[in-house]
Amino acid sequence: MQLVKRPTATIASSRWSTARTAWAWIGAHVAVVVGVVLSMSFVLAPWPFGQKVQAILHGLCAQRFSHSFLLGGQVLPFDARMTGIYGGFLVAFCYLAANGRFRAWGDLSRPVLVVLATFVGVLAIDGTNSTLRDFGVWYLYEPDNRPRLATGLLTGIALATLLCYLLATTVWRNGDWTVATVRGLPEVGLLVLLQGPLAAAVLSGMGVLFIPVSLWLVAAAAAVFVAMALALLTMVRRRDHAYRSFADLQAPLAASLVLALAAMGTLAGLRYALEWWLGVPPML
Repeated sequence: MQLVKRPTATIASSRWSTARTAWAWIGAHVAVVVGVVLSMSFVLAPWPFGQKVQAILHGLCAQRFSHSFLLGGQVLPFDARMTGIYGGFLVAFCYLAANGRFRAWGDLSRPVLVVLATFVGVLAIDGTNSTLRDFGVWYLYEPDNRPRLATGLLTGIALATLLCYLLATTVWRNGDWTVATVRGLPEVGLLVLLQGPLAAAVLSGMGVLFIPVSLWLVAAAAAVFVAMALALLTMVRRRDHAYRSFADLQAPLAASLVLALAAMGTLAGLRYALEWWLGVPPML
């Protein structure tokens, strides 16, 4: 009787496939467990909702009362500019994800790059103007939360484009060189229009929108940190262009989620500790 030996390459491939499936299973379950534990902890924590979301985002924003919008008399956990940046990011990021741009390797056109850079530049001008006003020196115009929100939303579009392109060109083994993250100026215009509902909600002052808008901002902050953690983790582990499908990403995504939440929690804790040491109230 003659035994047939399986090729070594086939055995190695089979083992790698099994290991990859196991890590994907572990990653998915870790993400679910972390999500459930944190959600239950948030719900059961014995503080008002507004204080809890403010605490979660405390390390990411100055949270100045005078620079923030109120919905139903309750201050949003991000100030106006950060509300725009993070909230606008998630709006644009969801659109890009829904249209398959996570695998877009094509270069952005020069007009799109110029417009996105202009978005960031306008925010820088508005921020500088506000800072000059705070220092009591000459400034261009009276600062207002509405320009802060608007320039933040535009910058959020630029941030979403950058992170989507970074993930596409870092994570995936196969991408589409014929498609850019943002296809042209008309799509930039569409991304601007899509910010309308969020801007209207923030400007409405309606108390019924406080919880959904606050949760949107928390989700946006988590998404930014997870995206950055995933890209960084991929590069540190030298796994660039190693993943074929979202199933392959389950374990790295779970690790990125844990790292992102740990970073947000650490930043918030450090700021609370610094405020306690200096005797400064959490929100001015």
